[in-house]
Amino acid sequence: MPSATVNDFFIALTADSSSKDNLERIYTGLSKFVEVFNGDKSIRLCLVNNIYPSSVKNDLIAQIVSDCKATRTFLEVIIEFNLLTSFIESREFFLKKLRKLLGKVKIEVVTIDVNHEEKLELIKSSLENIWGTNLELSFKEDPGILGGLVLQVEDKYFDGSLLGKVNELKKINVKGDFNV
Repeated sequence: MPSATVNDFFIALTADSSSKDNLERIYTGLSKFVEVFNGDKSIRLCLVNNIYPSSVKNDLIAQIVSDCKATRTFLEVIIEFNLLTSFIESREFFLKKLRKLLGKVKIEVVTIDVNHEEKLELIKSSLENIWGTNLELSFKEDPGILGGLVLQVEDKYFDGSLLGKVNELKKINVKGDFNV
């Protein structure tokens, strides 16, 4: 759970940006920041280490989030108040809140093969029928699931894979409810 102070700054950031376009820019900026922070160890170490001055950290923030002044200011304030670690620990919480404000749903689809465009389009179309068209979709390949799909919709997990079904049958058999 985020600290009250970080949450207060976040509420101020989103309340001040009432238009959907502004919220979209904030979301894009924070998503980009989180992606870079997660993916680049040297940037991560610089931003969380107190030996670097705020000016160095603010320059990094400006390079990462150049498209949204509100997001830059938010991150700079978080750094100034030494709350970056608290924000980072709660980053998915804040991104989820922004997605909710924007009416977006984040879905990660795990399938055995991501190279068939027709199959991916069918999956996308089916998901849009269920959750609407404002989806943030990502596809991941895992031949180990044997077939079917595994979905992570925000923080909910749906295992429709063949491997998942086999594992369910194994659990039933171990309990003695099903004997093959």
